[in-house]
Amino acid sequence: MDPDTAVRRVCVLLVDDCPEQRDLYEVVLTQDFKVLSTSRGEFAIDIVHRERPDVVVLDIDMPGIDGFETCRRLKANPSTASLPVIMLTGNDHSQNEGLAVGAFVVLQKPCPAPTLNDAIAAAFACSNDL
Repeated sequence: MDPDTAVRRVCVLLVDDCPEQRDLYEVVLTQDFKVLSTSRGEFAIDIVHRERPDVVVLDIDMPGIDGFETCRRLKANPSTASLPVIMLTGNDHSQNEGLAVGAFVVLQKPCPAPTLNDAIAAAFACSNDL
């Protein structure tokens, strides 16, 4: 393929402390996106500043800095405030808090691959409309 006509793949940072969940989502997402992954919120913040992903998919329940605090920190920083964050949770009661801290959407785990792919595409499209 000619490099001038190549389409840049959307880069997704996947953050989940459960290796099995992270590996599963990573396998599914790499079919459509460039995927970076990490297991902790504090690592995610560093990766965001270094790699500049287009979308972050963030588990809520993690040790150390949880997903809520990670999202708060990303949204509080002017250089990352517009970065779309999709939050994943196994807790039905986390949706309102996730949206309150700035998540684009909060999805229930286990999240079907087509639902997650559609959410990533929508978040990316909305971020490019800003």
